[in-house]
Amino acid sequence: MPAITTERTIGKTKRAVLGGLIRYNGEKLGKQKYRRFAISLRDNDAIVGGIVGEVWMTVLFIQLFWIEERFRGKGHGTALMEKIEEEARRFGAVRSYLDTMSIQAPGFYRGCGYEEFGTLDGYPGGVTRHWFTKAL
Repeated sequence: MPAITTERTIGKTKRAVLGGLIRYNGEKLGKQKYRRFAISLRDNDAIVGGIVGEVWMTVLFIQLFWIEERFRGKGHGTALMEKIEEEARRFGAVRSYLDTMSIQAPGFYRGCGYEEFGTLDGYPGGVTRHWFTKAL
């Protein structure tokens, strides 16, 4: 009989789950395009900001986005967003989505043309998680 276990290291289980999902999705959806990439903001050689994302099939998911505080409010964030969207379009993306916390940048994403499609309350301190999307 199968047993359920809790693991402190996730590598082996993550590889097995991901492999299973990839095989299943391949059976149902056929060959899929997938690409991960990052866009960085640099001050000399130092990375002072950047975005990490992935395009799966035709949708960009912006996973991580950060800019060092002294470089915020100077148009760098908008430029980074435009660059990752441009790169995603080159790979065939027609839509983008991301999530952010109420203490982070929901207003910034609205200003970049993103529309909110969901929220989740329940985080400490009254923080809310927001999901946004945009047609590319």
